[in-house]
This record gives sequence, structure tokens and C-alpha cells, in this order.
Amino acid sequence: MIEPEDFGLGEVATLAHVADGARSSQHGTVWKAWQAAVFSGTPRLAPRSPAESDPSDPSATHQFESALSVRIGCGLAMPRQPRAGVVVLHGYEGVPALARTLEEQQGLVERGAAVLAVRVRGFPGSQADCPRLAARTGPGGGGEWIVDGLEEPASDRGLGCAWALAGAVADATNAVRALRDYLVRHGVERPPVFVRGESFGGGLAVLAAGALADRGAGPDRLAIGLPSLGDWAWRLAQQGDRCGGTGRVVRRFITDHREREDAIVALLRAFDSAVAARRVRCPVLCKLALRDDAVPAPAAAAVYNALGTDPGLKWRFVTRYGHFDGGLADLRRHAEFERMAEEFLDPSREPVQA
Repeated sequence: MIEPEDFGLGEVATLAHVADGARSSQHGTVWKAWQAAVFSGTPRLAPRSPAESDPSDPSATHQFESALSVRIGCGLAMPRQPRAGVVVLHGYEGVPALARTLEEQQGLVERGAAVLAVRVRGFPGSQADCPRLAARTGPGGGGEWIVDGLEEPASDRGLGCAWALAGAVADATNAVRALRDYLVRHGVERPPVFVRGESFGGGLAVLAAGALADRGAGPDRLAIGLPSLGDWAWRLAQQGDRCGGTGRVVRRFITDHREREDAIVALLRAFDSAVAARRVRCPVLCKLALRDDAVPAPAAAAVYNALGTDPGLKWRFVTRYGHFDGGLADLRRHAEFERMAEEFLDPSREPVQA
């Protein structure tokens, strides 16, 4: 396999990369409508009945209703005495069943965290109410999900736009709100809620954390790896297909819709995780790679560098490669991050102890 390129940047320049933080011309209009739609009510987490089962992932144990009345499938694992909650988001492709995600997070449950694994709209487990979006999503996620609705103009109605990502950020945001409400209703006073996300899920975590921070209700900790959905201006400026992953799908979509390129880019910038990161203030543990082209390493670093968290409360953990099999030594490095993330999200410990 061909090693990911470094985009003409050395290791230091990659980790130091900074995004253009200017807000999109559509930012105000879109986010005003988005916030009004998302925060109009309180999402309630409840068991999913057999009659409401979603055949795309029957292992979903719970659900909540998110923006635009879309039911979001979840898997919930509760310890005997929960001390905090952890919302676990997912990647873009190869998304496992919710039951498997809960198995992978059993260590957090044993540490006293209620774990809520979530699948945003269109992904398996959350497809019943959005058949068009589900049709553009592959069997394990991915496909052309990322460009669904991207060609439609922004407005001051609904979620401010028809782009699938606007709905996904609403789902991630409402997952935090729903888990916090659920724990309160089950006797946990002022429960801290953390968010865990990798790649696409890492970008969603930052976007949701920024939106919640605007309301004074942000998550208490973030553990993210290779955060995507950031620094769109830089990603789109790269020539050819140097950037893979969602960036490649978006670039080809823009090529097919040249007449709306400026509006599409403005919408991408409105939901840029490197812009949202400035509003995040909680402790953050973040995995970054020196080389990655699925989530370009400089763009992921730009998300971390933009975080508004105090320098003493954010930590980066560096691997050689991101979405690339770099051999045993690098795999061990990724495994070490997983162990560290579990320590970081342990509700019995302060973040600095991890």
C-alpha cells in the first residue's frame, strides 16, 4: 500500500497547522434556525419497543426523538450506580452494530459510566424515519451520505439547510441532552456527561460541544481521535484526489454542481469543526496523526489547535499514521490511546490524573 503523503508539510508543520477561523457568510442564518429547531424541546431517552424496531440494526435498545421528528437509535449500558454519562459517536464507514459498540465500551461501564452509543440519522439503527438519506448510505454507513442535501440553498427555516450533516450534529447534540436528562430522571444529581468520538465521530463531537457551549450546557470532557469535518477551505484547496474520505466525496460533488460552488462551500464552512472548536472549553484528549489522507492530518491538527480549552486542560496524543495500517508499532500506539481515553473518561478520576 502507498504511504499517506504529508501534503508538503513536515511533522512540526503538520501538528502546528491552523485553519482559517473566519465564519461563513451563511453562518448566522443557518445557526439561528438550527438552534431554534434543536433546542425547542427536551429529547427523552426511552426503551425502543419491538413495534418500533429498525431492521437496519435490531440491536438498538433505546431511542430518542431528535430534530425534525427523526427517531435516533441507541444502545444504552447502565452501571449499578452511575456517576456520569458517556455518549459514544461513530465513524463514517464500517460502523458496527450498536451491541458491539457497547461491548467495546464495557470498561467504561465498569468504571461507573452510563454509556450511550448513538447512530445519527441515515446510519444503521436510525433509518426508519429518513428513507431517502438511508438510500444514500452504505450497509455499514458511508456512501454518499455526506453530500445529501448539500446542493439545496440555506434558509431561515427547519435546521437552516437540508444538508445531512446539520441533522447529524442535531442528533449528537440531542444525545448529550437526552443522556443528561435520563440520568437526572434516574436519580443522578447534576451528572457530568462526556463524549467519545473517532474520525467522523470526532468532528461531530466538536460541533455538538460547540453548539451546547453556546447554551451553557456543553459536555464535561471530550475524548476524540483524528477529528474530521474541519478546515474545509484548506481541504478543498488541495489538488486532485489528495484528500480521501468524505473530502473526496465532497470535492466530486462540487465538480458536478459548479453552478452552486460558492453556496456549497459557504455551507461547508458553516459546519466546520475547526470553527466550532473555538467555543469548546472543556478538557479534551485528542489523538492526531503525522500522516493521514482520509482525514488529512493537517486538518485534524487544525481542529485541535482551534480548541478554546485552556492549554493546561487539552492534550494531544500523536500516532505515526491515522487511517492507514502502519505496522505493529503504530497499532500499539493506537491501542495505547484507547486505554488512555478510558482512563480520561473515568468519572472517578480528574482529567489531569489520566
